[in-house]
Amino acid sequence: MNARTVFTVTQVNRYVKKMLEADALLAGLFIEGELSNFNAHSSGHLYFTLKDAGAAISGAMFKSHAVNLNFTPKSGMKVIAFGRLGLYEKTGQYQIYVEYLEPAGIGGLQLAFAQLKEKLEAEGLFAQSRKRAIARFATSIAVITSPTGAAVQDIIRIIRERNRAVKIIIAPAIVQGENAAADLVRAIREVNEFGGADTIILGRGGGSVEDLWAFNEEVLARAIAASKIPIISAVGHETDFTISDFVADMRAPTPTAAAQMAVYDQRQVFEYVRELQSELSQGLIEKVHERFNTVKTYLTHLSRATNERLASEWKNLAHTEELLEKVSPYTIFKRGYALAQNEKGMAVTSVKNLTPGQNIEITWADGKATAEIKDIKGREK
Repeated sequence: MNARTVFTVTQVNRYVKKMLEADALLAGLFIEGELSNFNAHSSGHLYFTLKDAGAAISGAMFKSHAVNLNFTPKSGMKVIAFGRLGLYEKTGQYQIYVEYLEPAGIGGLQLAFAQLKEKLEAEGLFAQSRKRAIARFATSIAVITSPTGAAVQDIIRIIRERNRAVKIIIAPAIVQGENAAADLVRAIREVNEFGGADTIILGRGGGSVEDLWAFNEEVLARAIAASKIPIISAVGHETDFTISDFVADMRAPTPTAAAQMAVYDQRQVFEYVRELQSELSQGLIEKVHERFNTVKTYLTHLSRATNERLASEWKNLAHTEELLEKVSPYTIFKRGYALAQNEKGMAVTSVKNLTPGQNIEITWADGKATAEIKDIKGREK
């Protein structure tokens, strides 16, 4: 028997592994396939199989790369994976160690947007019931955006045109790039801690999907939802929609429109006040006329009732006067009779009440006289 070299399994696997790693072509491959047996391990590593109609290959994506994913991989999803081929020595299987993963057929950013939108909507972060009203008569506006962009200049100009009394607080932040979302979150928290603003305008000017992506990050969406100060989202142009737009208390199609929504036009307020004054004045005049007519009606009724009452009372008085006239002693006096009264003013009704030398007062219809009793004569009974 010829001499032979015997290798251990470990040696063979290490040799094959070195060969794979030495091949420049296999060190950076793009592979398209369907995800199956997908497993997101508690360690943060992802394990799966990439397959097509004729073959399959195992794949692994370590946590250091998986944290950069902007979508959630699932079994059955078609993807494009970039990575290097290697050998897992314990099983003797070769596999692809994936460094980057994106959906095939649909952009990764677009899918990430759809997935996050669905997730946050299910949590109720888009619900109208949790949104707060924007202050109608704001006195202070905080603007979170790039201090050097065109958007901040447009916002300042519109606010100044509408109401120069409104205070503007510029909270500078990065609005594009890898650290933009975190910096926007920081700015929101600082404005809330400062507490001097009635409304926050959060936004930037237009750009590509990648330029605006910070406003689609989950961390920013949750910061907007947690803000104690109402937020107007004003990102890009009218056709641009971001996650921030859905979470914010109000969406503005442009930064310029956001400034118009946040600040009342002083000229419109003055005109509104003038209209109110005119309406109030006219209302008072109408109310006075109405009250005057009411009082006039009451007075007419009162006058009629008074006249009727007076006529009735005069009639009763005339009747009473007529009765009094009939029973009055003066009426009798006019027929020649007179009233005699003693010194005490008591009527003398009989000669028996008189004594000679006594003075009495005699009253007729037209006057009085004093007489002295000289002689008393009485009728015989």
